[in-house]
Amino acid sequence: MNKPLLIVTALFLIAVSAHASGGKIAYFDIQTVYNKTMLGKKYQGIVRGYYESRKKILDMDADEIQKLQEDYNKMKQAKLNDPAQRELEDTLNRKITEFEKIRTEFSNEIGKKDEELSNEFNQHVFTVLKDIAKREKLSLILNRTISLSKVEVQSVAYGDENLDITDKIVSEMDKKEDVVK
Repeated sequence: MNKPLLIVTALFLIAVSAHASGGKIAYFDIQTVYNKTMLGKKYQGIVRGYYESRKKILDMDADEIQKLQEDYNKMKQAKLNDPAQRELEDTLNRKITEFEKIRTEFSNEIGKKDEELSNEFNQHVFTVLKDIAKREKLSLILNRTISLSKVEVQSVAYGDENLDITDKIVSEMDKKEDVVK
């Protein structure tokens, strides 16, 4: 049995067990919460700002590389085989290597920042989830989708819309965000 199916099956069995024991069950969609809440939008803006600032640097480097490439192609078409052409080729290759290194570093940096903010966001979500679970006497709350190795897997194949507490979570998180402001 593949891993996603095993996890979904386990979640289903837990849900059936909780329901059979008289517990109330609910589900939510964390991606929707992230997209709709003020905090989620704030974090998305931070990540987007990181990306945009790094992209500007990379765009300038890419423009420089393109100009060097054009100069090199002109020299090549002129069939010049002099030290200046070899020097330009070496410079071009060095710039491309540096560009790739910087792009990888920026990508890793953005990924780390995104992960850091996602973890922080999840902590806020789970605090709100606990409050809702206590108030509404919920025994089990499932996330509609789970991510496994960057693949989204449905953990709730079907759920009555009355069991979906996504909007309640969004509302409570936004209330808390308003209090912080």
